[in-house]
Amino acid sequence: MPHPPDGATAGSLRAVGISDVDEQLYRALLHNPRATLSQLTAATDCSPVLARRGLDRLETMGLVSRQGQPARFLPAAPDMAVEALILRRQEELERCRMAAAALLAEYREAGQSAGELVEVIVGREATFQRYRQLLITARGEVLMFDKPPYIGPAGNPLEVDVLSRGVTWKAVYAPEALEMPERMAQLRVWQEAGEQARVCNHVPLKLVMVDRALALLPLTADSETESEEHTAILVHPCSLLTTLGMLFDMLWEQSLPLRWTGPLTASDTGLDEIDRTVLQLLTAGFKDQAIARNLEVSLRTVRRRLSNLMAAHGLTSRFQLGQLAVRRGWV
Repeated sequence: MPHPPDGATAGSLRAVGISDVDEQLYRALLHNPRATLSQLTAATDCSPVLARRGLDRLETMGLVSRQGQPARFLPAAPDMAVEALILRRQEELERCRMAAAALLAEYREAGQSAGELVEVIVGREATFQRYRQLLITARGEVLMFDKPPYIGPAGNPLEVDVLSRGVTWKAVYAPEALEMPERMAQLRVWQEAGEQARVCNHVPLKLVMVDRALALLPLTADSETESEEHTAILVHPCSLLTTLGMLFDMLWEQSLPLRWTGPLTASDTGLDEIDRTVLQLLTAGFKDQAIARNLEVSLRTVRRRLSNLMAAHGLTSRFQLGQLAVRRGWV
């Protein structure tokens, strides 16, 4: 079987309805136009029955034509043939979208009960799956209150994919969420991808809201253990959803921006990267031990840098230092 060219991998045409076997046949024809059934069978290690059925399917899709007797098979040009399949699949998806809109109208006409406005989800796996579904459907905006403990990976591998689609992502972090190992490195990746991040000393709950149309939040206490049954609710459009959106907007305005990839440089501020990070964590409410742990330096190093910064600017308290850092735009 011929190897796929650069940028084209086996199975790359599944999205337009072409199976792996059919793709093998089509690739073999691209390398050997006018091949017979027996030649294609040998080239792809397919049985004659599978090869014949695959060629019939490819012919129906417009990727293959046959000539002569015994039949020889000719591949259609990939750019035209595959593009036609993509357009056909887009038309099918658009029809599905229209059907979904019609079903939604029927659903709303039937009216929602109070139980349908707030959906109860039981179990960690079920909650995490619903979280994934929410992010996949996000079109305009994701709002998040972030605080441990987490039911899924703390690294949130879905976020970069969501941001790559042009979705706005705003996150308000509790200080304890930023103290987790590797969290600073993750924040840099997310902010480079477009995340807008802030920190608040009092994040009241964990929350993810998508397009202000659905919100997922846990009901289980933060002290949950593996033995407890995790419970969450999915809130549909109603006054509770509106209230949650207003709560997010209020805390967002009151929170301190986190800027790990900002344009400031050492020459702009007179500070090196470690000093800037120390000030960022200090104003976010981190204790000295947490700052040292995040920077992977000793507690003595953190305290010495803070003392040097206060002395260099004639300050007598860390509170004054934090105010100065915010006022001068260092954090």
